[in-house]
Amino acid sequence: MNGKDRLRLPLLLDGATGTQYMKEGMPSGVCVEEWASEHPEVIRKTLLGYVQAGSDIVYAPTFLANAGNLKLHGLSEQVQELNTKIVRIAREALEGRGVLLAGDMSTTGLMCEPFGETEFVHLIGIYAEQAAALADAGANLLVIETMSSLCECRAAVIAARQTGLPVFLTMTVGADGHTMWGDDALASMLTLQDMGISAFGLNCSEGPEDMVPLFEKLAPYAKIPLIAKPNAGNPPLTPIQFANKCARLMRRGVSIIGGCCGTDPEYIEALRHMVDSFDIDKVKIPPADYDIIAAGRNVYYLDDGLEYSEPIICEVDMADSLLDVSHESCDAVLIHLDTPDDGYRFSLNAHMIDMPVAFESESLEALENALLHYNGKALVVSTSCEIEKEDLEEVAARYGAVVL
Repeated sequence: MNGKDRLRLPLLLDGATGTQYMKEGMPSGVCVEEWASEHPEVIRKTLLGYVQAGSDIVYAPTFLANAGNLKLHGLSEQVQELNTKIVRIAREALEGRGVLLAGDMSTTGLMCEPFGETEFVHLIGIYAEQAAALADAGANLLVIETMSSLCECRAAVIAARQTGLPVFLTMTVGADGHTMWGDDALASMLTLQDMGISAFGLNCSEGPEDMVPLFEKLAPYAKIPLIAKPNAGNPPLTPIQFANKCARLMRRGVSIIGGCCGTDPEYIEALRHMVDSFDIDKVKIPPADYDIIAAGRNVYYLDDGLEYSEPIICEVDMADSLLDVSHESCDAVLIHLDTPDDGYRFSLNAHMIDMPVAFESESLEALENALLHYNGKALVVSTSCEIEKEDLEEVAARYGAVVL
């Protein structure tokens, strides 16, 4: 994505899609993706409006075109058909314009175990189906946006990275930096950025002013570019006001910028002027100082001399063991894994503790399954393990874990 001057950082994204479609006559309550596929002229008009305003990357309107959401409209068997049709319409509209097309993905509307009935691996499968359809149809990158669950984020990332395309991910949080499901934006970024995504950020729920303190917290820990796609504010800012406030976000470390609800091509045009005059090289964010970092619902700062709990054996019901260890004076709970099923069993009980999690095992398969299901950035203990550290690091790297 760095082949052309226009596509070097900073990058400009597009603005709102749904509100533009409503202006073009889309009724409420319909499946947006089906409606869009039946109105190619609206897709073309919306995308070209943002291209002419100066966007470097525009989103194909495939936001909820996954089997979980399409099932609500009786369309769960049309994932490949809808995604393929929409991307092809978009590609034809953008041909020769030097703009990248992002395949857009978002929530499935399903709740994962143990709070819902959906298995995590099934969630990955739903996202993998859409990601593959978007990639095969010719999307240049994948964007996972408006996410409020770290669990869904992880499933979407694991699925999306199978395509080999760059993956951007943005979450929706409140002013306190937490999603509606209670996931912390910083903990989420720390988990996801080491899982192979190309950029991380926030979109939708807050205006640019309210996002400033959130990015001040994120930027010192970011290893990848940061994205901001704020809404137009409440009450709505003018395009010029919006662009000026977005400049504050860029001074806080954001290098990929766009608009969400309430923004239109006028907002993107104002952002284009701001971005073109912004000197990204002058932004210097001092990196955070820490020894070891882990994450779950929160961020855990650790040093080299950390102490583990006694090893906990994985069982169907681990409530007592996990509640007991939460009262111990240890730095991390140590989970012993014998079989691949152990990691799944722990994942059903992991919400009972708010501590760093460390895994030990003599089985790479058991370790991989535990890291697959663990909803956070885990530690992997190598000191008492006969598996080669290089092999442990290879598995850990797929899930952003830290080998000690």
